[in-house]
Amino acid sequence: MSTPQTGPQPEDQRPGGASTDRREGKSGFLQSIKGPLWFSFILGVIGGVVATMASSGGTDNPIRFDLGLIAFGVFFMVSLVVVAMLQLAAKDNPEHLSQGSGVHRSSEELHRQAVARRKAEAQRQRDQADRDEPGSPTS
Repeated sequence: MSTPQTGPQPEDQRPGGASTDRREGKSGFLQSIKGPLWFSFILGVIGGVVATMASSGGTDNPIRFDLGLIAFGVFFMVSLVVVAMLQLAAKDNPEHLSQGSGVHRSSEELHRQAVARRKAEAQRQRDQADRDEPGSPTS
């Protein structure tokens, strides 16, 4: 749902009738990926520089840029995957996913219905036993 905006709105339209308004969720998505991308890029640069310097083996040998670029790629990809997995693990599912009908009904609701049925059946059996023989215990 979009929030209503106050004040005059620009009337300019793109060719073909496309609107210039942005979707509300799109900027949130872009903001959520900028942090992990920058973190992975910086970690990749650090790993690449360290690998470049360490792989040369001293000042007498040439600098190995090929190993530095490989290390940059590995550090970048691995850190990006790890950060993405951590974000997925920390994100809560929307509430509407736990509700449904038919085959996709919530198991919690099914459990509540079964408990209520069992309680009603037990109460009916107790009432029937009390009407038949008020002095005898139920089995």
